Amino acid sequence: MISDILLRLSVKSLLRFRCVCRSWKSLIHCPIFTKLHLQRSPKNTNFLLVGIDTDPALVLSYSLHSLMKETIPFNAQSLGFGKDLTECYWVNGAINGLSCVSSIVPYDMKYKVFNVRLWNPVTRLISAASPLLYVERECACIVKFGLGYDDSTNTYKVVANIIDRRQWKNELRIYNRPGDTCWRTVSTPSDLLISWEEGQFVSNTFNWLAIRPPGPIDRQRIQQLEYTYDDYVIFSLHVGQETHKLLRIPVVLDDYNREEPKLVVLKDHLCVFHDFEGTHVVVWQLEKFGVEDSWTILMKFSYVSLQIDACSCSFRDYSQFNMSEDGNYLLMYNKRDSILLVYDQRVKEVSKCINLCNNHRWVGVNGHVQSLVSPE
Repeated sequence: MISDILLRLSVKSLLRFRCVCRSWKSLIHCPIFTKLHLQRSPKNTNFLLVGIDTDPALVLSYSLHSLMKETIPFNAQSLGFGKDLTECYWVNGAINGLSCVSSIVPYDMKYKVFNVRLWNPVTRLISAASPLLYVERECACIVKFGLGYDDSTNTYKVVANIIDRRQWKNELRIYNRPGDTCWRTVSTPSDLLISWEEGQFVSNTFNWLAIRPPGPIDRQRIQQLEYTYDDYVIFSLHVGQETHKLLRIPVVLDDYNREEPKLVVLKDHLCVFHDFEGTHVVVWQLEKFGVEDSWTILMKFSYVSLQIDACSCSFRDYSQFNMSEDGNYLLMYNKRDSILLVYDQRVKEVSKCINLCNNHRWVGVNGHVQSLVSPE
């Protein structure tokens, strides 16, 4: 009976109740209890907001429904990075209550050197650093990290997408925790340019939008958005088998490629956001992962309803999409203006606009749940 009651409590309460007695502390630290508590926790309901350069660091967790009732409590107690995480880290992804945090390590002029850690923002526990990831500086590379989980082996997977901006090519490297002592290179097609956006994790796969033109990749055509939707595919990497396949995006997309599509995950479904005739945004949802004929339209809304100036092509500034469990509210983060928009699909308008203080950099992480899962 005690165990059943404790399983219904929040992580914050359980952390306090470890002090009640030794038997409670032992129960709460038990891996079986941790797993059962995670299974009972609400899924994909919270959004983790991290102020990267705020002092002190702000790490706030909230649900979409709570946003409709109150403003973000910037004066509230932050979840914080904890005493073992004092460097400037970038936060990527959230699975089972853990996030991946990455940082550049001081080294030499030849290489950029990165490491990553797993971090539980509620318990404030953080893992030891990963093996170092070396990237040559002369390649003018961008590195984007993503976090995945292989439930068949209980292994967390960190993938690094290394984009060479000079030669317009990609290299994917993967690191398993626990298990690996180095970063391993994953084979990718040579005629494919994977998006600079973070990989979207769903159904045991990382997914990226990619360009696969009929001829050689042309840098100027990319910059001028001259590729059509027919040139886009979804590159999908299975984390367990470490094999990949290409998925077709919706075949009836508008040929007027004014904005690059966006690949996101909403409520455990892979979705594509795309511009339609310069006036609307259409959201397609893959009903059954891997089945290309299961693309269906999830929603369609106008730039006017989003308070976006269509002439400024500002849709590219929107990211970190999240949807409430009932499907009524869509959250979007505008990184240029540093604002959060909550779009109410029932009335087809923005119901709330929240200014995040644009003198700071913010990172939004979808799918955060509070858990007792250890990052080690």
